[in-house]
Amino acid sequence: MDLPQAARPSANSPATAGPPDTNGVLLARIAVGLALLTFLIFLPVVTYEFMDYDDDVFVTNNLHVAPGLTWEGIQWAFTSADIDYWRPLSWLSHMLDMELFGLVAGGHHLVNLLIHCAAVVMAFLALQRLSGALWPSAMAAALFAWHPLHVESVAWIAERKDVLCGFFFFFTLWAYARYVVQPGLRSYLTMFAGFVLGIASKPMIVTLPCVLLLLDFWPLRRFAPFSEEGGARRVGWPVLWGLLREKLPLFAVVLVLSISTVYSQHRVGTLSELGGVPLLWRLQTSVSAYGTYLAQTFLPVDLCVLYPLPPGVPLAKWLPASLLLGLVTGLCLWQVRRRPYLIVGWLWFLGVLVPVIGLVQVGEQAHADRYTYLPLTGVFLMLVWAGSDWAQAQAGRLRWGAALGLAVLLLCAGVTHQQLQFWENGITVFTRAISVTTGNPTALNNLGVALRARGRSKEAIPHFEAGLRIRYEQRPLLNLAWAHTYLGHEALALAYMTRAFAVDPDGRVSREAYAMVLQHAQEFPTAPLHRKFLGIAQAARGNYGEAAEHLGEAARLAPHDSNARVDQAAYLAMAGRDPQATQVLREAVALAPTNALAQANLGGLLAKQGLLAEALPHYQLALASDPQNPNTRHNHALLLARFGRGAEAKREFEQVLQLQSRHWPARQQLAWLLATRADLRDGEAALRYAHSALELVGGKRPPMLLDVLAAAHAAQGNFPLAIQVAQEALALLQTGKQPQPELEAAIRARLQTYQSQRPHTIPPPAGK
Repeated sequence: MDLPQAARPSANSPATAGPPDTNGVLLARIAVGLALLTFLIFLPVVTYEFMDYDDDVFVTNNLHVAPGLTWEGIQWAFTSADIDYWRPLSWLSHMLDMELFGLVAGGHHLVNLLIHCAAVVMAFLALQRLSGALWPSAMAAALFAWHPLHVESVAWIAERKDVLCGFFFFFTLWAYARYVVQPGLRSYLTMFAGFVLGIASKPMIVTLPCVLLLLDFWPLRRFAPFSEEGGARRVGWPVLWGLLREKLPLFAVVLVLSISTVYSQHRVGTLSELGGVPLLWRLQTSVSAYGTYLAQTFLPVDLCVLYPLPPGVPLAKWLPASLLLGLVTGLCLWQVRRRPYLIVGWLWFLGVLVPVIGLVQVGEQAHADRYTYLPLTGVFLMLVWAGSDWAQAQAGRLRWGAALGLAVLLLCAGVTHQQLQFWENGITVFTRAISVTTGNPTALNNLGVALRARGRSKEAIPHFEAGLRIRYEQRPLLNLAWAHTYLGHEALALAYMTRAFAVDPDGRVSREAYAMVLQHAQEFPTAPLHRKFLGIAQAARGNYGEAAEHLGEAARLAPHDSNARVDQAAYLAMAGRDPQATQVLREAVALAPTNALAQANLGGLLAKQGLLAEALPHYQLALASDPQNPNTRHNHALLLARFGRGAEAKREFEQVLQLQSRHWPARQQLAWLLATRADLRDGEAALRYAHSALELVGGKRPPMLLDVLAAAHAAQGNFPLAIQVAQEALALLQTGKQPQPELEAAIRARLQTYQSQRPHTIPPPAGK
C-alpha cells in the first residue's frame, strides 16, 4: 500500500527529519527509567486483594474466566458480549491470570502493573517518534504514568481492559509514525493490527482514527494550512482526502464496534434509554464532567471509585464548565498557528472522552477516574509543550523549567502513592467513596458486602440500611437477608428475602440470588432456612406448588417449626389446594396452639370452605394470642356478621379502627352494617364511614364501595342520590376489564329497591 503524493509528510515533519539530538542508548535508558520508577511507585498493589465489585463478576466468580484458559472460555470471549461489550483480549488476559495465579490476587495486580509500565514506555516511544522531542515526550509519558487519576485503572483488577487498551493505543500511534515515514502494506498492517488489538481490549479506543487525523496536523505536518510566515493558505482537497482515505479501514472497524457496543450494553441493561433521559440533562452532565476532569487534573483530591449520578446538574456547576471549555477552545484556536500542539492536545482530550462523557449514559456514575486513562494525554501534551516553549524562549530559564517539571512529577508520584492506599481492599475503597461523596447507595452497599465477607455482618447492616434509605433496590435487600442469616436472625432474614424477590422476581439479580440460595441449600442440606428462601423465590414467580414443596421440606427438617407449616399452607392455598392447606394448618396449630397466624389462617380457610362454626373459635384463639392484629380482628368481625351477630361485629370493626384508623375495609363494613341492618341502621354514620373509605382508597371509586355508598344514601332516605350512585357503579362494572356478574346482579336488585323508595335491608339469619 502507498499513499498519494499529496498526503506524504512535509519536509520539516519530525517523523521525516528524525530526532537529531537523541540516540538509541539514551532513548532506552529513559524508557527503562520510566518503567522502573512506575513499577516502584505502584508496587504496593501486589499486596492488595480482589474486590467484590466487578472483580467478582469479571474474574473470580465468572464461570467462563475462573477455570482459566479453556476452549469453551476462549470461544465465549470472542463470541459473547453478555456482560458489557466485546473485548476478547481482556477476557483472555484474565483467563491466563487464573491459569497462572488462581485466586492469588497479587498475581493479577502484578500483571495490571506490568501492562501499565509497558503502556508508559510505549507512550514515550510513540510521542518521541511522532514529535522528535525527547524530553517533552518523556515528561508527558511520566505524567501519564504517575497521575493520581490513573490509579484506578492500575489498582483495580477489573480495569485490566484500560491498561491493555492503553498499551495498544500508544503502540498504534508509534506504528502510525513509522508508517508515515515508510508507507507500505506491512507498516500499515502493523498499525491496523495494533488498533484492532486495542479494540479487542476496550472499545473506548474507537476515537483513535480521529486522533491520527489530529496528529497529521501536528506534529507530523502532513497538511499545512498555514505558511511558514504564519499566513493562511489553501489546503487542497486531494491532500485531505488522501489522509482520510488511508484511515477508512479504521473507521469501518469503529462503525461496526460502535453499533455492537451500544447493542450489547443496551441488552445487559447498563445503557440508559435515550428517550427516558432528556437531551438537555445529558448535555449539562457531559459539560459538567469535562469541567470535573479538568479540575481533577490540576487538583486531584477526593478521588474515589464511584461518583454517584446526581438527579440534576445545578447551573453553578455546568455554566462555569461551559465557559471554561469555550475559553480554552478559543485560546487554542487563537494560538493555532504559533502553538498548534494546543489545539491538537485539547481536541485529543475532548474527543477521546466522547464515548464515556455521558451523552449516552452507561452505568450509574457521573464520571470516573478510569475514563481519563487515555484522554488526559492530550492535556499533558498541551502543558508539556507549552512549558518547553516557555523555557526555551527564556534565556537561562531552561533549568528552572526542568526543575519545575521535576517538582510536578514528584508531586504526582506522592499523591498517587497516597491514593493507592485507598485501593487495598473493598473496605478501604468504599469507605473512601462514602467519605468523599454523598448519596452513594452503591458504595454503602458494597462497603457492607466487604464487611460481611470478613465476618463483620453486624457492622455491615447499618450500611445496607443506609443505602436502602437512599434508593430502594434489590441488592441491599438481599444483602440484609444474608447478613441477618449469618447472625441467626431468621425472622428478619425471611422478611428481607421476601421483599428482595418481590422487587423483580424474574430479573437477573433474582436469578443470581436464586442460584446462590440453591447452592447453599445443596451445601447445607439439613438447614431449613435455605429451603424457606427457595420457597420465597418460587412464590414470588407465582410457582406456588414448588414453593409449597420447598416449605414442606423445611418443615420436615424442622418438625417443631410451626411457622414453616403456616407458610407451606399459604402456598398450598395459593396453588388452589385448600384441603391440603387445611390439613397442614391443623398440624401447625397442634404444634403451637398459641401461633396466632396459624389459627387465623386456619379460620380463614375453614370459612372459605363454608365451615363457619368451626372457623369462629380459631379466630378467637388467634385474637387471644395477638389481640392487636387489625387484620385478624377484621376477619373475625366479618365472620360474626355472617352469623348475624351484628352488634358484636360492629364493636369489632370499631376496635379495628382504634388499632388502625386508616383501615378502609373496616370503614366499608361499618358503613354496610349501619346502612343495611335494621337493628343497627344509622344513615348518617353509614354515610360518614362510606365517604371516609372512598377518601382512603386514593380518589378511586370502586364499584363495591359505590354500592355501599348507595346503600348509605338510601338508609338516610336520599333515594335519588342512592339511585345515581348505584347507576354509576353499574356503569363502571360494565366498562371494567374484569366482569363481575354476581356483584352486578346484586346492585341491579338493590337499585330496584331504591327506585321503590325503600332502603336495602339484610334479613336476619334463620332462627333469629
